[in-house]
Amino acid sequence: MRAQQSKFLASINSSADDELNISKFGQEVCPPDVGHDSEESAKVICSLCRDPNSKDPVCFLILLQKSRLLSFVDKGPPSWEQVRQSGKDPIFMSTDTMNVSFQRSTVSRSSEMISSSQLMHLIQNAVNEFASNGSPREVDAFLEFVKTRFPSVRNIQIPCTSNDTMEKTASSLEAMEERMYSLIRGEMHDTLSCSDFAKNNEKFSTAGGAPTSGDADSLFLGKYIAALSKEMLDNPSASESAHARGDKAQLESTVPLPAYDGFRPPDCDGIYVSSCGHAVHQGCLDRYLLSLKERFSRRIVFEGGHIVDPDQGEFLCPVCRGFANCVLPALPGDSKRGCKLPISTVGPSDAAGSLTSSNRIVGSLHLQQALSLLQCAADVAGRKEILKALPMQRNGRIRPHLEYVFRILHGMYFPGKDKIPGSGRLNCSLILWDTLKYSLISMEIAARSGRISLTPYNAIGTLYKELNSSSGFILSLWLKVVQSMRSKTSLSLILRLRSIQLFVESICFGVSQTCKARGNMLCILANTEVEVQYPDIQFWRRASGPVLAHDAFSSLMWILFCLPCPFLSCEETFISLVHIFYVVSITQAIITYFQKHQGNITEMGYHDCLITDIWRNMGEYRVAQMYFDSNYIDPSGDIKDIIRQLSLPYLRRCALLWKLINSSTSAPFSGGSHVSDISSHATLERMEFAVGILEELAEVEELEKMFEIPPLDIVLNDELLRSLVVKWLNHFSKEFEGGKLQRVLHSTPAVPFKLMLLPHLYQDLLQRYIKQHCSNCGVVLEEPALCLLCGKLCSPSWKTCCRESSCQTHAMACGAGTGVFLLIRKTTILLQRSARQAPWPSPYLDAFGEEDIEMNRGKPLYLNEERYASLNHMVASHGLDRSSKVTKDILLRF
Repeated sequence: MRAQQSKFLASINSSADDELNISKFGQEVCPPDVGHDSEESAKVICSLCRDPNSKDPVCFLILLQKSRLLSFVDKGPPSWEQVRQSGKDPIFMSTDTMNVSFQRSTVSRSSEMISSSQLMHLIQNAVNEFASNGSPREVDAFLEFVKTRFPSVRNIQIPCTSNDTMEKTASSLEAMEERMYSLIRGEMHDTLSCSDFAKNNEKFSTAGGAPTSGDADSLFLGKYIAALSKEMLDNPSASESAHARGDKAQLESTVPLPAYDGFRPPDCDGIYVSSCGHAVHQGCLDRYLLSLKERFSRRIVFEGGHIVDPDQGEFLCPVCRGFANCVLPALPGDSKRGCKLPISTVGPSDAAGSLTSSNRIVGSLHLQQALSLLQCAADVAGRKEILKALPMQRNGRIRPHLEYVFRILHGMYFPGKDKIPGSGRLNCSLILWDTLKYSLISMEIAARSGRISLTPYNAIGTLYKELNSSSGFILSLWLKVVQSMRSKTSLSLILRLRSIQLFVESICFGVSQTCKARGNMLCILANTEVEVQYPDIQFWRRASGPVLAHDAFSSLMWILFCLPCPFLSCEETFISLVHIFYVVSITQAIITYFQKHQGNITEMGYHDCLITDIWRNMGEYRVAQMYFDSNYIDPSGDIKDIIRQLSLPYLRRCALLWKLINSSTSAPFSGGSHVSDISSHATLERMEFAVGILEELAEVEELEKMFEIPPLDIVLNDELLRSLVVKWLNHFSKEFEGGKLQRVLHSTPAVPFKLMLLPHLYQDLLQRYIKQHCSNCGVVLEEPALCLLCGKLCSPSWKTCCRESSCQTHAMACGAGTGVFLLIRKTTILLQRSARQAPWPSPYLDAFGEEDIEMNRGKPLYLNEERYASLNHMVASHGLDRSSKVTKDILLRF
């Protein structure tokens, strides 16, 4: 009687098997330690030519797609009882639109227009500043940039200075990073070896000024502008738009808070990278794509639309038929020649990758080490001998496959902004790192969902299993690519060094300096083209913003990006940075709790600790209560439990990041341990849910031991921590005084992604939605389609009046191209990916476990948890384009 249900579960297991095991086809096991790139690449066989003896480099097929998974989790699942019929889609898009309008209004309100004479005076001062420290060649390049970008400015004079005109021999950028690493470690050792720790604590907690001197900042930006001028020689078209500039410039265009996290695509939360795990030779892929384009153009008249558009770079994997739109080199040649692994000062038992809940003594947070690291890094980065030794190294030519990846990412991050890539101010490693950051966050969220149950599945083991998939492997490869590009150019290194100084000013001193306070150089950079928000300026604003205004894990990732490369794999550095941003996480959790809790602090029984400090500051600065929010907090719960629950996602992401950093996987599923059987996994999942999986707080305790975080009572009474948090609160309140808030930062526990909460009986859903009217024409919808992401009632039909409410249009606005709709009259699911649609089995079955399509038999239908959980997991893991069951049933709608 349950044959149809068994068939469905078998198809789910088969689909999952495709995702995990198909990568074994056409590939050989590659040992983790191989001497040469060519030898290691040869171990992976091209899926097209199948030549095992070929020495040509191979690339893995990847899919880059926009995602709003994080926003959906923060918002929480909609309820079926709340009908949305608005013809517009304010969800999520309103946040971005509001931020864009806020930036423009802030620019117009806080900017001061200056004439050509004033602009010339500003530029002359900048030239005078730079001429006293920069080399003659750099000063000439700086002047060339100014003349190109500000054609109205004439007769700039170069002052006669006694600056040594001898050019120092510039070392390679990789050698500079290693030297900086050694200098920072040496300075840290001197600082932390002082016997008077109380004096150091007072120094770190009470210092009120920023460490960056005006000369160092001027030299930083002067060399950056000079390097940009060199880039313009390679991209002459980038400067053509500058001649259209008028005689007036804006003195300041400071935006207190850019879009979410300061740097992201404008219409989604981020870009998610995934892979089916198959590899091809670049030449084989070019011939394959050429044949697809020829077939597409030759037969489109007869066949209509195809499920892929070769002109947009889309194609199907020749093995598994999964979607792809990019390739990534199997082994970047520069990854082994990049930064060397650091020589850790910890003992042999603490080598990289040894983070465990071992016998280490956990006394207090390593805030002293973290603050010392940050300040020493900022100090070394600002030394004149370091800045003067920076070589004027142009951008090396990006490899063709990486250039294609970068071009697609540019189109996603900066749609319609063709001026940005040619300007030289778009850093490749910056965008690649941001994509890695969001993919890690999405992977952690996907690991919370069970494949066959809607119950949260938060065991740490499942978190690590995500890295054993093909998508987990591609992130390891992606990290190697980013590492090989971080020190590729002087522009990239200067961007990172200046950013670490801005981060230190915000984290250690609680200050943000505006463009006017920064001096002439930044004003020149910010006003080259006022209408364009360049990514370097965006990132520097992100770095200088209040640390409490941003996600803690994102801040940790950006700090690791800016530090010299060897620090990435240093365990003691990683732990200390995890600690300081753990403080950010729990501070945000406490503020969010008080935003919901209306009781008195004295009734809670806390006296003279971090909780009371935050309570008193929130009484003075009400702006914090407007900024932090959560849809999952029970204000009647114990505040300590809530703090630990809200900090759990941060700790899980840190664990996933550290596992990724120390991953030695050289090919998808290299070694039998990377291949898991789905049927056995499902059995294990059932068993663990039956006996009860690790409770949320137990997982927090396990992660706290892993990262050497002391008990919460000790954390809340740490004096250095408390003084630091008060400084952060003052910084936050100062930046947002006067009602400058334009968004809300959500604090969310480790809850799984969930589609709409559907009723158990389908009749309840049918009665509510079957007679709903079109919001545009007022006619009863013939085919009502309920969006399971936001709850809006749409229509798959293409009537002129309903075009704005069509499934495809709504999917672009609501889910960044992803839509999941329940067809009310058919009881089945419609999956939408951009212009592609695919049917999915009904989540409602009768008492015998059978579907009743279009309700012809008229039997009561009940929600099947296993079916709905599998759909939830596929959406959470961005698997719509990777499931063979979906792709084989895809239809195209125009």
